[in-house]
Amino acid sequence: MTMEESSNLMLKAREVLATPSHKGLEKIVEQLSMRQDPKEYETAFALFCFCADNFPNCLTLMFLKLYRHSSNDVIRFYSLYLLSETLVVFRNRNWELSRVALHEIKPLVIECLTMEETKESDMKFLGRIVSLITYNVVICDNGGWYELSDCILWLAENEPVKAFHVFIDLPSLYQSFIDKFMKVIVEKAEKVLFNPEKDRVDDWSLALETVVKMGIQTLDTEIRVDLIRILLNILVNSVKMLVQKGMEQFLVQGLKHLEKFVLRDKNLYNYTKVQRHFVMTFMFKIKDFVIESKEIVRKITRLVKTQDKAVSKPVVKPQETKDDGAEYVRGLCDHLKTLSSVDILKIFVSNVVEDRSREIAIRRLEVVLSDHTSKKVEIKLSEMRELQALLISCLKQERISDSMFKVLGKVVNHVVYEMSKHQDVAWDGLRDYIASQSKTKFQRAVYIFQCLTTPLGDDEFVIHVMENLLPEISIRLNPPRDLLVDNSCWVLAFTGAFCATIHLIEIPSQAESVKEIAKKMIDSVRELVERGMEVGLVRRAFRDLEDIVKKQMEWYETIEYKFVKGLLWELHAIKGMKWESKIVLWRINVIVERGVNEKVKDLPKDKFDWLNLPEAEGFEQSENLLADYGF
Repeated sequence: MTMEESSNLMLKAREVLATPSHKGLEKIVEQLSMRQDPKEYETAFALFCFCADNFPNCLTLMFLKLYRHSSNDVIRFYSLYLLSETLVVFRNRNWELSRVALHEIKPLVIECLTMEETKESDMKFLGRIVSLITYNVVICDNGGWYELSDCILWLAENEPVKAFHVFIDLPSLYQSFIDKFMKVIVEKAEKVLFNPEKDRVDDWSLALETVVKMGIQTLDTEIRVDLIRILLNILVNSVKMLVQKGMEQFLVQGLKHLEKFVLRDKNLYNYTKVQRHFVMTFMFKIKDFVIESKEIVRKITRLVKTQDKAVSKPVVKPQETKDDGAEYVRGLCDHLKTLSSVDILKIFVSNVVEDRSREIAIRRLEVVLSDHTSKKVEIKLSEMRELQALLISCLKQERISDSMFKVLGKVVNHVVYEMSKHQDVAWDGLRDYIASQSKTKFQRAVYIFQCLTTPLGDDEFVIHVMENLLPEISIRLNPPRDLLVDNSCWVLAFTGAFCATIHLIEIPSQAESVKEIAKKMIDSVRELVERGMEVGLVRRAFRDLEDIVKKQMEWYETIEYKFVKGLLWELHAIKGMKWESKIVLWRINVIVERGVNEKVKDLPKDKFDWLNLPEAEGFEQSENLLADYGF
C-alpha cells in the first residue's frame, strides 16, 4: 500500500468512525453485502480491513451502534455476522479491546440484548459477540461484568431461548457471576427439555447445550457433586423421555447439535479432564437405552475422550471463512422464519443484499405462502394486499436471475389464488405488467402468465392481457429455423398458448381466437416434427405442458376437459412423431383422466366437437391410434 493510499484510507476511516452516526459504517456493510459492483466492493473491503487493523475498538463500538440504531433489518443482521467474524480475528491475533473502549461497549451490548427489535434469530451471532467481548473483559480484568449476569437473569425469566444463546458461548467465568442466574436458567432449560415440540428441535438442543454448559462452567471453578448430579439427572431423564415417547429421530437431531457445540466449545476453552468426564458420563448413562442415537453417542464420546493439543488458530478474514458464508446463510434462514411475508418480500425488493440472500428470501416466502395455501399458517388479506404492490415492483426489477424469477412466478400464483377468493379485489397491476411487457420482455411476461394456474374468473383481466400477449405468442409460435442453445422462447410460446386457450375458452367472444391459436399450436408442432427438430423443442414443451396440466386440472370443467382431450388427440396423430414424445402425451392424458372429476367428463361427441374445427386430415387415423394407447 502506498503512502497516498494509506492516507486516503485514514481520512475515510475517520469519516466513518470518528462520528456519533452509524451511517458511514452502514454504507460499507451495504456494499459488502451486495457485492454487485466489484470495484465498489473492493473499495469497501479495503476500508473495512483498514478500520479493523487500525481501529478495532472504534470499529467494534460502531458495529454495535449500527445494530442498535439502524432501521434496515437485513443490514442489522449482516452487521452481526461481520462483527462476530471480526472479533474472532481479533482474538486469533491476540488483539485485546482496550479498557476505555470496553467501558462504552459493555452497556451497548446490554442494550442490544434487551431491546425489543432483537430477534431470536439474531442471537446466534449476538451470543457469540457477547462471548468474545466477555473474553476481553476477563483478559483485561475490567472490574467484572455483573450487568451481563443481571441481563442473562432477566432474559432467562422473560426470553429463555435468548438467554440460552448468550450463556452457551460464554468463556469460563467466576462462580458468583454464574450463581446469579443459574437456578432460573436451569429451570427454564429443564422445562424445554421435558416439553419437546416436534418442530422446535433447535430450542430443545439449545436447552440441552445449556445444561451441559452449566456443568462445564461449574466444574471449571469447583466440584459441586450435588449440582452435577442434578444436571446429569436432567440430561439423562430428558433423553429417556424422548425414547419412551418414540421421538428418537428428534433426539438424533438434538444430539447432532450437541456434537457441534461440544466440538466448538472444547476447542475454544480447552476442557479439563473433569469437564470431559462430565460429558462422557452423560453419554455413558444414555448409551444403553438409545437405539437410533447410538452412533452419535459414540461420536460425542470419542470427541471428548482425548483432549486436543492447543494449536494456534489461523487468521481468517470475515469474507474468507472456511464455510464460505454457510453459517451466515443458516443464520439468515433462521432469521427469515421470524419475519412476516411482507418483511421477507421487502428483503427481496431491497437492493442492499447480495443475490444469494435475495434468493433465500424469495424461496422462504414461497414456502410461507404454500403453507398458507395448505392452511398450515394464516396470512391476513391486508398482508396479501401489501404483497400485491410489492410483487409488481419485484417483477419489474432488472437484477433478477432466471432461478429467482421462477420462484417469483410461484409466489405471484399463490397471491393470485388467495385474492381470487375475494371477487371484489382486482389485481390491475399484474394485468398491466403482463400486458405492457408482452413485446419487450415476452419470455418473462408469458412465464408469469403461465404460472397463473388458478382459474381467472375476471374476464376483463384475461381479455386485456390477451389483447397484448396473444399476438406475441402467435408470432413466436412460428417454428424456429435452427436449433439454438436456448430454445425457451418457442417452448414458452407453446405453453403460453395452451394457458391462453384454457383461460379464454369459456369467454364466448374469444372463440375464434381459441380456434386460431390451438390450430397454430398443432401446425407448429407438426412442422417441427417433420423437420426433425422434435427432441430439443417439442418434447421439452410437452414436459412443461405436463407440469401445467397437473396444476390446473383440479378446476377443469367439461369444456376444459374436452379441449385438452381433443388437443392431445390431434398432437398424438401427427405423423412421424417419436414414441418418446407420444409417451409424454400419454402421461398428460393419464393425469387428466385421474385428476378431473368424473361428473364433468364428457368426451367429444364426434371428431369435430372438441373445438368445432373443420375436419383435419388424419383425425380418423388418430382415433384408432389413441384407442390403442388408452386415450
